[in-house]
Amino acid sequence: MKNKKSRIKNLFTTIYEEFLNTLKKPRRILDILNKDSIHKYFYNLKSKLKFGDPWIYCSPNKTFRKRVYSTPEDYIKHQKSKQGRIDLSDYDLRYREVLRKRLENLDLLKQGMNALCLGARIGTEVKSFLDLGCFAIGIDLSPGENNRYVVYGDFHETQFSSNSIDIVFTNSLDHVLDIKNLINEIKRLLKPNGLLIIEAVIGSDEGRFPSFYESFWWSRVDDLVSLFENSQFILIKRSSFDYPWDGEQLCFKKS
Repeated sequence: MKNKKSRIKNLFTTIYEEFLNTLKKPRRILDILNKDSIHKYFYNLKSKLKFGDPWIYCSPNKTFRKRVYSTPEDYIKHQKSKQGRIDLSDYDLRYREVLRKRLENLDLLKQGMNALCLGARIGTEVKSFLDLGCFAIGIDLSPGENNRYVVYGDFHETQFSSNSIDIVFTNSLDHVLDIKNLINEIKRLLKPNGLLIIEAVIGSDEGRFPSFYESFWWSRVDDLVSLFENSQFILIKRSSFDYPWDGEQLCFKKS
Protein backbone atom coordinates (compact mmCIF):
# COMPACT_ATOMS: atom_id res chain seq x y z
CA MET A 1 0.00 0.00 0.00
CA LYS A 2 2.83 2.33 0.90
CA ASN A 3 4.59 1.66 -2.42
CA LYS A 4 1.35 2.32 -4.32
CA LYS A 5 0.87 5.68 -2.60
CA SER A 6 4.51 6.54 -3.32
CA ARG A 7 4.08 5.74 -7.02
CA ILE A 8 0.90 7.84 -7.24
CA LYS A 9 2.63 10.75 -5.54
CA ASN A 10 5.59 10.35 -7.88
CA LEU A 11 3.25 10.33 -10.89
CA PHE A 12 1.61 13.65 -9.98
CA THR A 13 4.96 15.18 -9.05
CA THR A 14 6.43 14.17 -12.40
CA ILE A 15 3.45 15.52 -14.37
CA TYR A 16 3.64 18.81 -12.48
CA GLU A 17 7.40 19.11 -13.08
CA GLU A 18 6.98 18.38 -16.79
CA PHE A 19 4.22 21.02 -17.01
CA LEU A 20 6.48 23.64 -15.38
CA ASN A 21 9.40 22.72 -17.63
CA THR A 22 7.21 23.16 -20.70
CA LEU A 23 6.08 26.60 -19.48
CA LYS A 24 9.72 27.60 -19.06
CA LYS A 25 10.70 26.17 -22.47
CA PRO A 26 7.73 26.37 -24.88
CA ARG A 27 9.95 25.03 -27.68
CA ARG A 28 9.51 21.61 -26.11
CA ILE A 29 6.06 21.54 -27.73
CA LEU A 30 7.73 21.57 -31.16
CA ASP A 31 9.42 18.29 -30.30
CA ILE A 32 6.07 16.59 -30.87
CA LEU A 33 6.81 16.95 -34.59
CA ASN A 34 9.97 14.85 -34.14
CA LYS A 35 9.28 11.11 -33.74
CA ASP A 36 12.67 10.41 -32.18
CA SER A 37 12.22 13.20 -29.64
CA ILE A 38 8.74 12.13 -28.63
CA HIS A 39 9.90 8.52 -28.25
CA LYS A 40 12.79 9.64 -26.05
CA TYR A 41 10.48 11.93 -24.04
CA PHE A 42 8.00 9.17 -23.20
CA TYR A 43 10.79 6.67 -22.54
CA ASN A 44 12.40 9.03 -20.02
CA LEU A 45 9.01 9.79 -18.46
CA LYS A 46 8.24 6.07 -18.13
CA SER A 47 11.68 5.42 -16.61
CA LYS A 48 11.32 8.30 -14.19
CA LEU A 49 7.97 6.95 -12.98
CA LYS A 50 9.43 3.46 -12.65
CA PHE A 51 12.68 4.28 -10.88
CA GLY A 52 11.68 7.51 -9.18
CA ASP A 53 13.62 10.72 -8.84
CA PRO A 54 14.17 11.21 -5.09
CA TRP A 55 17.54 12.40 -3.83
CA ILE A 56 18.73 12.40 -0.22
CA TYR A 57 21.83 13.75 1.48
CA CYS A 58 24.25 11.01 2.44
CA SER A 59 26.83 12.99 4.43
CA PRO A 60 26.46 14.94 7.71
CA ASN A 61 27.54 18.25 6.15
CA LYS A 62 25.25 17.79 3.10
CA THR A 63 28.12 17.77 0.61
CA PHE A 64 27.00 14.51 -1.03
CA ARG A 65 23.65 13.30 -2.29
CA LYS A 66 22.46 9.99 -3.67
CA ARG A 67 19.44 8.80 -5.61
CA VAL A 68 17.20 6.43 -3.67
CA TYR A 69 16.34 3.05 -5.21
CA SER A 70 13.86 0.52 -3.85
CA THR A 71 16.28 -2.33 -4.48
CA PRO A 72 19.83 -2.81 -5.84
CA GLU A 73 18.21 -4.44 -8.87
CA ASP A 74 16.39 -1.17 -9.63
CA TYR A 75 19.74 0.62 -9.59
CA ILE A 76 21.16 -1.87 -12.10
CA LYS A 77 18.08 -1.62 -14.34
CA HIS A 78 18.26 2.16 -14.23
CA GLN A 79 21.93 2.28 -15.20
CA LYS A 80 21.48 -0.32 -17.92
CA SER A 81 18.57 1.65 -19.39
CA LYS A 82 21.04 4.25 -20.64
CA GLN A 83 22.50 1.75 -23.09
CA GLY A 84 21.51 2.59 -26.65
CA ARG A 85 19.90 5.90 -25.67
CA ILE A 86 22.96 8.03 -26.42
CA ASP A 87 25.21 8.25 -29.49
CA LEU A 88 28.86 7.87 -28.42
CA SER A 89 30.45 7.74 -31.89
CA ASP A 90 31.87 11.29 -31.85
CA TYR A 91 32.74 10.96 -28.17
CA ASP A 92 34.64 7.76 -28.86
CA LEU A 93 36.94 9.52 -31.29
CA ARG A 94 37.42 12.84 -29.53
CA TYR A 95 37.58 11.71 -25.91
CA ARG A 96 40.07 8.96 -26.78
CA GLU A 97 42.51 11.58 -28.06
CA VAL A 98 41.78 14.19 -25.39
CA LEU A 99 42.16 11.71 -22.54
CA ARG A 100 45.32 10.23 -24.05
CA LYS A 101 46.93 13.69 -23.97
CA ARG A 102 45.77 14.31 -20.39
CA LEU A 103 47.16 10.98 -19.24
CA GLU A 104 50.40 11.62 -21.09
CA ASN A 105 50.76 15.02 -19.42
CA LEU A 106 50.59 13.36 -16.00
CA ASP A 107 54.03 11.89 -16.76
CA LEU A 108 53.26 8.99 -14.41
CA LEU A 109 52.30 6.18 -16.76
CA LYS A 110 54.88 3.68 -17.94
CA GLN A 111 54.62 1.22 -20.78
CA GLY A 112 53.45 -2.17 -19.59
CA MET A 113 51.44 -0.89 -16.61
CA ASN A 114 48.00 -2.43 -16.26
CA ALA A 115 44.91 -0.24 -15.98
CA LEU A 116 41.31 -0.97 -15.03
CA CYS A 117 38.64 1.49 -16.19
CA LEU A 118 35.48 1.52 -14.06
CA GLY A 119 32.15 2.27 -15.74
CA ALA A 120 33.88 2.18 -19.12
CA ARG A 121 30.78 1.96 -21.35
CA ILE A 122 32.02 1.18 -24.89
CA GLY A 123 35.70 1.37 -23.88
CA THR A 124 36.87 4.79 -25.05
CA GLU A 125 39.07 5.37 -21.99
CA VAL A 126 40.49 1.86 -22.31
CA LYS A 127 41.68 2.75 -25.81
CA SER A 128 43.45 5.84 -24.43
CA PHE A 129 45.48 3.66 -22.06
CA LEU A 130 46.21 1.17 -24.84
CA ASP A 131 47.49 4.03 -26.99
CA LEU A 132 50.05 4.77 -24.26
CA GLY A 133 51.34 1.20 -24.11
CA CYS A 134 49.39 0.00 -21.08
CA PHE A 135 47.56 -3.30 -20.69
CA ALA A 136 44.01 -2.07 -20.12
CA ILE A 137 40.50 -3.42 -19.67
CA GLY A 138 37.18 -1.86 -18.69
CA ILE A 139 34.22 -3.04 -16.64
CA ASP A 140 30.61 -1.91 -17.02
CA LEU A 141 27.04 -3.08 -16.40
CA SER A 142 26.26 -2.52 -20.10
CA PRO A 143 29.36 -3.17 -22.20
CA GLY A 144 27.30 -4.04 -25.26
CA GLU A 145 27.75 -7.02 -27.56
CA ASN A 146 31.16 -8.13 -28.86
CA ASN A 147 33.01 -5.43 -26.93
CA ARG A 148 36.75 -6.12 -27.12
CA TYR A 149 37.61 -3.54 -24.49
CA VAL A 150 35.03 -3.90 -21.71
CA VAL A 151 33.77 -6.88 -19.74
CA TYR A 152 30.50 -7.16 -17.85
CA GLY A 153 30.60 -6.48 -14.12
CA ASP A 154 29.68 -4.26 -11.19
CA PHE A 155 32.48 -1.89 -10.20
CA HIS A 156 31.34 -2.05 -6.58
CA GLU A 157 32.43 -5.70 -6.49
CA THR A 158 34.74 -6.71 -9.31
CA GLN A 159 36.06 -10.14 -10.29
CA PHE A 160 39.72 -9.08 -10.23
CA SER A 161 42.45 -10.09 -7.75
CA SER A 162 43.48 -7.99 -4.76
CA ASN A 163 46.64 -5.84 -5.06
CA SER A 164 46.83 -6.57 -8.79
CA ILE A 165 46.16 -3.25 -10.53
CA ASP A 166 48.67 -0.45 -11.24
CA ILE A 167 46.07 2.13 -12.25
CA VAL A 168 42.34 2.45 -11.61
CA PHE A 169 40.60 5.05 -13.76
CA THR A 170 37.03 6.30 -13.68
CA ASN A 171 34.95 9.20 -14.92
CA SER A 172 31.75 7.56 -13.61
CA LEU A 173 31.65 8.46 -9.92
CA ASP A 174 28.31 10.14 -10.57
CA HIS A 175 26.87 6.70 -11.39
CA VAL A 176 27.87 5.05 -8.10
CA LEU A 177 25.31 3.38 -5.86
CA ASP A 178 27.46 3.07 -2.72
CA ILE A 179 30.54 5.30 -2.66
CA LYS A 180 32.05 3.66 0.45
CA ASN A 181 31.86 0.22 -1.14
CA LEU A 182 33.45 1.56 -4.31
CA ILE A 183 36.33 3.19 -2.43
CA ASN A 184 36.98 -0.03 -0.52
CA GLU A 185 36.96 -1.99 -3.76
CA ILE A 186 39.45 0.39 -5.38
CA LYS A 187 41.73 0.08 -2.34
CA ARG A 188 41.49 -3.70 -2.57
CA LEU A 189 42.37 -3.76 -6.26
CA LEU A 190 45.29 -1.34 -6.31
CA LYS A 191 48.85 -2.41 -5.69
CA PRO A 192 50.75 -0.56 -2.93
CA ASN A 193 51.44 2.95 -4.26
CA GLY A 194 49.05 2.27 -7.14
CA LEU A 195 47.40 5.20 -8.93
CA LEU A 196 43.75 6.23 -8.86
CA ILE A 197 42.82 8.67 -11.63
CA ILE A 198 39.39 10.29 -11.40
CA GLU A 199 37.81 12.62 -13.91
CA ALA A 200 34.97 14.32 -12.07
CA VAL A 201 32.34 16.77 -13.26
CA ILE A 202 31.95 20.00 -11.30
CA GLY A 203 29.36 19.89 -8.51
CA SER A 204 26.11 21.66 -7.72
CA ASP A 205 27.79 24.60 -5.94
CA GLU A 206 29.95 25.05 -9.03
CA GLY A 207 27.05 25.25 -11.48
CA ARG A 208 26.15 21.72 -12.58
CA PHE A 209 23.34 19.46 -11.42
CA PRO A 210 22.59 15.75 -11.91
CA SER A 211 20.48 14.62 -14.82
CA PHE A 212 18.31 11.52 -15.20
CA TYR A 213 20.98 8.80 -15.09
CA GLU A 214 23.21 10.06 -12.27
CA SER A 215 22.96 8.35 -8.88
CA PHE A 216 25.59 10.14 -6.76
CA TRP A 217 26.42 13.83 -6.62
CA TRP A 218 28.65 16.30 -4.80
CA SER A 219 28.61 20.00 -4.00
CA ARG A 220 32.19 20.71 -5.06
CA VAL A 221 35.10 18.76 -6.48
CA ASP A 222 36.97 19.71 -3.30
CA ASP A 223 34.50 17.49 -1.43
CA LEU A 224 35.59 14.52 -3.51
CA VAL A 225 39.23 15.30 -2.81
CA SER A 226 38.54 15.33 0.93
CA LEU A 227 36.54 12.10 0.71
CA PHE A 228 39.40 10.19 -0.91
CA GLU A 229 42.09 11.81 1.21
CA ASN A 230 40.17 10.64 4.27
CA SER A 231 40.16 7.15 2.76
CA GLN A 232 43.95 6.71 2.64
CA PHE A 233 44.61 8.22 -0.77
CA ILE A 234 47.19 10.96 -1.38
CA LEU A 235 46.40 13.62 -3.99
CA ILE A 236 49.49 14.08 -6.17
CA LYS A 237 48.16 15.95 -9.23
CA ARG A 238 45.08 17.98 -10.10
CA SER A 239 44.00 19.86 -13.23
CA SER A 240 40.86 21.32 -14.82
CA PHE A 241 39.35 20.47 -18.21
CA ASP A 242 36.30 21.42 -20.30
CA TYR A 243 35.62 18.24 -22.30
CA PRO A 244 33.46 16.15 -22.26
CA TRP A 245 32.10 18.46 -19.54
CA ASP A 246 33.56 21.04 -17.15
CA GLY A 247 35.44 19.11 -14.53
CA GLU A 248 38.76 18.18 -12.94
CA GLN A 249 41.22 15.35 -13.22
CA LEU A 250 42.35 14.11 -9.82
CA CYS A 251 45.31 11.78 -9.51
CA PHE A 252 45.78 9.98 -6.20
CA LYS A 253 48.30 7.49 -4.91
CA LYS A 254 47.24 4.65 -2.64
CA SER A 255 49.03 5.15 0.66
